[in-house]
Amino acid sequence: MLEQLIAIVRNTFVESIRQPIYLVMIGIGVLALLITPGLSTFTLSDDNLFMVDMGLATIFLCGLIIAAFVATSVVTREIENRTVLTVVSKPVGRPLFILGKYIGVAAAILVAAVILSCAFLLIKRYGVMQTARDEGDGPAMTFGLIALLTSVAVGLWCNYFYGWVFTSTTVGSLLPLSLLAWFGTLVIDKEWTFQFLRPSENPYNTSFLSPNLEPELLMALAGVFLALMIIASVAIAASTRLGQVMTVVICLAVFMLGLLTDTLFGRRAFESKSRGRIVEINVIDDHDDDFSDAGDAYHIRLDRGLDIADGLEVYLSSDNVGFGLLGPGRAVLREVSYASANLVRVQAGPMERAPRVGDYLIDGPQRVHRPWRIVWSLPPNLQALSFGDALTQGHSIPPAHLGMVSLYSGLYITGMLALAGILFQTREVG
Repeated sequence: MLEQLIAIVRNTFVESIRQPIYLVMIGIGVLALLITPGLSTFTLSDDNLFMVDMGLATIFLCGLIIAAFVATSVVTREIENRTVLTVVSKPVGRPLFILGKYIGVAAAILVAAVILSCAFLLIKRYGVMQTARDEGDGPAMTFGLIALLTSVAVGLWCNYFYGWVFTSTTVGSLLPLSLLAWFGTLVIDKEWTFQFLRPSENPYNTSFLSPNLEPELLMALAGVFLALMIIASVAIAASTRLGQVMTVVICLAVFMLGLLTDTLFGRRAFESKSRGRIVEINVIDDHDDDFSDAGDAYHIRLDRGLDIADGLEVYLSSDNVGFGLLGPGRAVLREVSYASANLVRVQAGPMERAPRVGDYLIDGPQRVHRPWRIVWSLPPNLQALSFGDALTQGHSIPPAHLGMVSLYSGLYITGMLALAGILFQTREVG
């Protein structure tokens, strides 16, 4: 069985990276990433943070399109051309066929995402040119161009002299070369001097290997990879019954619902009234900085006026519906003055963390509406896999959170593959 699975995976992977749309989307993604520094100069805040947001969105969108087209080509086309009969007529179970197809497609998407991520990391290292006097990043530009031109040259040479497929040959050489180019920027700084094992002066960079190695940016890219793996499973499930056009439509619809599911369904599934969002916070009395002891007090300012009396009990949440409740303990508002007040803890208890800017005051733990919760849980929650906001707002990304969303992604992918197996089991292919 393992040999059969490996054969299906290998065939699917090679077939996927040989498709012209695969290399075209990688090229479009690289070009889109190249223009992000220029587009980011029009912001009124930190241009580099906006460039990070645009880069992550570009990788996600290109990976989405690749997932939709590749999945339909390797499953739907085989069913329509009846070539799947040569596989399922042998002692190969249909669930094994679906699993092999998914792993092959996921591997192809992962290769494309890694190439685009390396291009993004090189461009992130280059940064946004704030003025005409700013000097460019020579190593990032040089390493990136060498990787790109060398891979294209290898693809053309092998295609002309040996008859190898240009798309797969170019991608096969671009993957290691792009990784080497990124590694080169970790070792060499802008002045072409050795910087490996040099500590970073950036307080948000916790890596001791290189000043340009940003672990939290890598975790954000990992979140994009997980989201693409989910979309790939949806594409495989849809392609067992639908054609290419409808599968692409389904993937786009799931993509939009996944980003909006909290707004469309989550706030109906978990009902709680928001009193306002914290826009400024200062510690008055908190010895251990965790807001977990009775009497801990913070002075806060909200984004709206408070038409309430002193003594109102509130809870703290990272969102406005109470889904991200920070702890079970209550707090009260004292010395309310329009949009500012003192937030005083009245019930001791463990807190996930201390309150910070961006948190919400709500009137109590959320009330669950089960029908809406079921609807809310059906589409994948892609917003939970998007760490761009945390990066641009200077918040840290706990590794435990990445582990939790990885578990969620694995369970969702397992469910979609089970659905794909059920749909394909009764599909007439003869």
